[in-house]
Amino acid sequence: MVNRFNWVEIRVRDLEKAKNFYGSLFDWKISSNENRDWAYWLIDTGEKPGGGMWRMPKEKPTGVLVYILVDNIDETLEKAVKFGGKIVAPKTREGENFMATIADPDGNAFGLYQYGKKSE
Repeated sequence: MVNRFNWVEIRVRDLEKAKNFYGSLFDWKISSNENRDWAYWLIDTGEKPGGGMWRMPKEKPTGVLVYILVDNIDETLEKAVKFGGKIVAPKTREGENFMATIADPDGNAFGLYQYGKKSE
């Protein structure tokens, strides 16, 4: 099913504090996927959608970013601009999948996610 919430990212400064807070508050299982170049921790809520946590540098904003699953990311990006939105981060490939970030006319950012192989 497309056009539904697919993934949630929580962008934080201190991953340990965030892991302790969210894990304790909601009983989520949070697993580290960190190396020296970046840190992305997976959140297992026991249900779908799942999520992750990014450690964000000081120059990048923190906050929550939701991803909406779409059938055709290119068409959705075009429609977003047509209806008054703007592209914040262009389409990028993640394995066989694609993602992008857009903002609505009020500046609320959210992600788009498309599974599978689509022509670029």
